[in-house]
Amino acid sequence: MTDRRPKLLISESAGFSQAALQRLRSVFDVRTADLDRDGLMAELAQTDVLWVRLRTRIDADVLDAGPNLRVVATNTTGLNHIDLGECERRGVQVLSLKGEVEFLRSIRATAEHTLALTLALLRNIPAAHRHVCQDGEWDRSRFQGKEIHRKTVGIIGYGRLGRTVARYFEAFGAEILVHSRDIPAGTQVDSFAAVTLPDLLRRSDIVSLHVNYEPENDAMLGADAFGQMKNSAVFINTARGELVDEQALVKALRTGQIAGAAIDVVRDEQAHRTALQELRRLAQEGVPVVLTPHIGGNTAESLEQTEVFLADRLCAVFPAAPFSPATPDSADR
Repeated sequence: MTDRRPKLLISESAGFSQAALQRLRSVFDVRTADLDRDGLMAELAQTDVLWVRLRTRIDADVLDAGPNLRVVATNTTGLNHIDLGECERRGVQVLSLKGEVEFLRSIRATAEHTLALTLALLRNIPAAHRHVCQDGEWDRSRFQGKEIHRKTVGIIGYGRLGRTVARYFEAFGAEILVHSRDIPAGTQVDSFAAVTLPDLLRRSDIVSLHVNYEPENDAMLGADAFGQMKNSAVFINTARGELVDEQALVKALRTGQIAGAAIDVVRDEQAHRTALQELRRLAQEGVPVVLTPHIGGNTAESLEQTEVFLADRLCAVFPAAPFSPATPDSADR
């Protein structure tokens, strides 16, 4: 056996930061690719470190294909695309942005996308665009919208993103209500009223979800929650699809229980999803639904910052000295 540099596979490398690549190549033997699930599994046999975004769920089958894996890195805060229990059982370290509060204060992409989705929904922008560009029409009377100004916006989850989104909505002249398990209802936080979840749902014109996914939060918003919302209210989700009972959301939209939804995330994004198909069908039928494919954090600026940050963290995990693989007989095939 000879010592060698650890092998790093970046499995979703489109647009990957060149500065981060340069840093990683100072420590690792780096391979960049853009792989689907089968392609990823075929490449893992001699991989020590895997860098992923959100395309493929890292589960037991994927980990089986990478017997030498020591680290899985992902420049995301949410980790429901990785089986953390299986990684822990196998001794595979997971490096992510979760808990990097100070660094993440400068990352605004998802907060901005929340505002973009809200405006697209309230101002009928996707439908108006199709009307002009696909249908060749120009009828402004069909697209009367609503303003954020003087609306009540309910922010569920008041961490880093919730705080930023609340200030953005405040700049539009909205009244802000917040709900967080860490903030007692009836108090003030950053000049905003903290309220119970039922109170927020009952009073808000716009409900925006910014809760970190944990198993205990699974489907935290379901039929009961949507039933408490105004018929004129809209729902925005740029957090995680697993936080929502999606069938209840579809029903609330179809029956007019709520007025619309803008969704950037769905449950189990690596699979074909019935709920997504139903939401797409609603949008095609003219129900106020805006759908984007989890692009909240997908900006050139945010990817550059997060990939450089995580590259530095990853390089710190491996010593500068020659690397001895954990499985000697597989090291130099």
